Order: sequence, then C-alpha cells, then structure tokens
Amino acid sequence: MLAVGFAVVGVAGAASAHHNTINASVVCKTGGGWSVTWRVENSETVSETIRASNRAAVPVGSRLTSRQVRTFGETITTKPTADVTLRLDARWDNGNTNTSYGTIAKASFTDDCVVKTVQPPTIPVVDDCGPGNAHYGQVPSGPWTSTTNADGSVTVTTTSGTQFPNGATSTTYPAPTDSNEPCPTPPVVPPAPPVPPVPPVEPPVATPPVLAPPEVLPAEARVVSARARKIDKCGTRGDVYKVVKRSGVVYTSKGKVLRQGVWLKAGAARITVRAHATDASYRLEGKRQWRMTFRTRPCAQAPEVAPSTGQR
Repeated sequence: MLAVGFAVVGVAGAASAHHNTINASVVCKTGGGWSVTWRVENSETVSETIRASNRAAVPVGSRLTSRQVRTFGETITTKPTADVTLRLDARWDNGNTNTSYGTIAKASFTDDCVVKTVQPPTIPVVDDCGPGNAHYGQVPSGPWTSTTNADGSVTVTTTSGTQFPNGATSTTYPAPTDSNEPCPTPPVVPPAPPVPPVPPVEPPVATPPVLAPPEVLPAEARVVSARARKIDKCGTRGDVYKVVKRSGVVYTSKGKVLRQGVWLKAGAARITVRAHATDASYRLEGKRQWRMTFRTRPCAQAPEVAPSTGQR
C-alpha cells in the first residue's frame, strides 16, 4: 500500500433492532487505484445470512455468526464521482430481517492514489574511436532517478506516483556494445619545397629585383571547407563536440585523428581541433583551427529533453 486513506463509519438500523454495523477504510493500492476494506459486524447473538448485496465484495450467501465481525476487500480502479455505498439485506436465523448501509465519502479517494504511466527515457550512447570506451551519456530528465552500475549498465527507477508500462517501477539498460572501430592514422603531409634564394641585384638600383615566383597549385586541386561545433552542457559529463564529415579533410586533436560526423565526448575543459588536407589534390578554404572551451558549472536542473547526438 502506498498511502493510508480515510476510515469511514457506515449507517445502520436502530440500535435496538437486528442490524449490521458497516465501517470501511481506503488506502492506495500499489500500481494505482484504491483498496477498500469493508468491516461488517453482526449486532446479534443469532447467526445471519446476507440475502442481497449491491457490491460484489460481499457475496450473497455470506454468513455471520453471533456478534461476528467479517472483513471484505475490493479494488476500485476508477476515481468515484460520488460517495460509495455498500447495502446489505440480511436475514437472521430467528426470522428477523434488516437492510444496513455503509458509505465512503468520495473525498476519501484522493488523487495521490492515481499512478501515471510514463515511457522509459532514451539514453544516448557515446562511442569514440578505439576499443572498449563505449558508455552511456547523460540520462534525460523526467520523473525518475538513474544509477550507473559497475558493469556499465544503467538502472532507471520511477519516482512516486509514476510507473513504466506493465506496472514496472524500474528498468535496466545493459552496458552498450563497443564498436571497437580503430582510430585512423593521420596522413603524412610532405613539407613544402624550399624556395630558392633570390640572387642579389647588382647596381644600378633602378634595376628591379628578381622575385621568387608565386606558389602554383595543381590545376586539379579541389577546394573544400572544414567545420566543427560543440555542445557545452552543465557539468562535464554531457560536453560533446563534432567535426563535419568532408572528403579531402582530416581532423586531429593532440595528434589523434577524429571520427567525422559523430558527437565525441570532450573529456577536458579545453580542446583544440585542427583540419588538414588529405593530400595535394585538395586545398582547404576558410577556418582550419577551432579552440573549444567547455564550462564546468554544476547542473542546477537537468534539461527537459537532451539534444540529438545522432546516436541511437
């Protein structure tokens, strides 16, 4: 039971006549709804038989012996819009009959017992190049708490008043499978050929100096542009960055070639990304270096919806 409800007293016949005293209590039922317990007491030392009942909780034909108190339970799943009443028609073995009532006020069926069903969150997976480094990213915010287990799995548990489909209150996501994709080796960029020295110009001064010819790019060189972006979340765990996938471009950070087109975990407060042409048949145009700074401010409140990372 999740919460204690209200106890109510039933209405019966006159105290001097044969009657049943009917009381009831209401509590929240695990998984949603209300659990009602009806308490029926025989006023006489003579046994009785229930001959009519307006609620299935107390079956017709039920017997109560001398001064006996019996309890009957039922579950109500839909919040009542009016008071709930139990009516019992009884006949005692000495021939006397009576109709007794017990009523529960509709206010006893509180909204606290209504359990909302929510869908489990979708947790992004971060899998940088290299073996054995796949892990879950930040768990989206919602009516739940999360725990990262020692084996890399994550358990998400619903908060009070909510549940997952089929009445589950927790679900565990198994540790993500690493792609074990190796990191590409950065290409060797050949050094630029040395420019021959310009011989000194003899007088007269009016003779123009001989200048080195400008660098001539191969006629077939293709012009490409590189791009990089970042997402700076609160804390550090959710900080990610991505380089745009381009033919003819290689991105590196600290000498390590970066995977293109996927979100990569930052792992540091400052990251420098550099772009290189793969060979002489390509020429970079525009920005070639990005200095990214990630703030380490603590999270005041998790975002309602995590940004798309391109991963499933």
